[in-house]
Amino acid sequence: MMVAPTAAAERARELDFEHRKRERGVWPFVLSMRYLTTALGRLGAGTTPVRASPVARPAPGAASITFVGHATTMITTPGVRILTDPLLENSFYGLRRAKAAGIARTDLADVGLVLITHAHRDHLSHASLARISRKAVLIVPPHCTRLVQGLGFTEIIELDPGRSQIVADVEVTAVPVRHSGTRGFGDYVRRGACGYVIRAAGLSAYVAGDTGYFSGFAEIGRRFRPDVALLPIAGYEPASFREEHLSPLDALYAFEDLGARILIPTSYGSFPLSYERLDAPLAWLRRLARERNLARPDAERRVAVLAHGETVHFRVRA
Repeated sequence: MMVAPTAAAERARELDFEHRKRERGVWPFVLSMRYLTTALGRLGAGTTPVRASPVARPAPGAASITFVGHATTMITTPGVRILTDPLLENSFYGLRRAKAAGIARTDLADVGLVLITHAHRDHLSHASLARISRKAVLIVPPHCTRLVQGLGFTEIIELDPGRSQIVADVEVTAVPVRHSGTRGFGDYVRRGACGYVIRAAGLSAYVAGDTGYFSGFAEIGRRFRPDVALLPIAGYEPASFREEHLSPLDALYAFEDLGARILIPTSYGSFPLSYERLDAPLAWLRRLARERNLARPDAERRVAVLAHGETVHFRVRA
């Protein structure tokens, strides 16, 4: 599905209107108190353990995708195991994680390719990268090499949007996003941010990392025709946060623009990093999926919600 520039602007206005209807009557004070309540509750709460079964390397012509937690996913192909934006620790600046990262220890030791979408600390975590084999290839956005070059990885590759890199049986292409690349908290250098299209075993998957809704989704769909879209669905309250994050409704519009068959939501249920309740994004997405007939597991186009540590397997169709 290709969306012309005028149509893209109209869709963005439509999204803004739908969100304003939803937010009407919600005072900033209420949002602030909701966030403080959630954050303070997480300070004293424990992290729920997640039992993640090892994911075997698939046979030729197949691939597997695992939701590890937050923005971290694992994509397993016959030739390489890929980890996106690894955030594996159980706390983030004092906030306790609600659910532990869902990845088996043996799988973590087998990671051969790591993709970093941008420099924010919940996407580029030194502590998490330190747990990954230094033999893994590390791909980062522009101007991010200096942030990771002291970690000992044998090969670090910077990819500008539009450039591609082949690792094992995977081709990775960096694509634009609508998100800032600065690291923050003492490091405000303007750095790059990007998503990735991963093509392997006949499967094409789009990994957004973090992004706001923008016309680039339609262009990515036109150029790459991804089968699977891994899209974030949290971080949308207050309204200004939607400049750089997707709500569940935004994600469904992006899913349509991309023309993908399966939407796998990410970036929810781990840390309270914005003002909506921790369980709100997934509840909203499930309701929208039911309303749009995208919730049936046998549907041609569908939303596939994965629990932390859960894996979905794909086989290339003839």
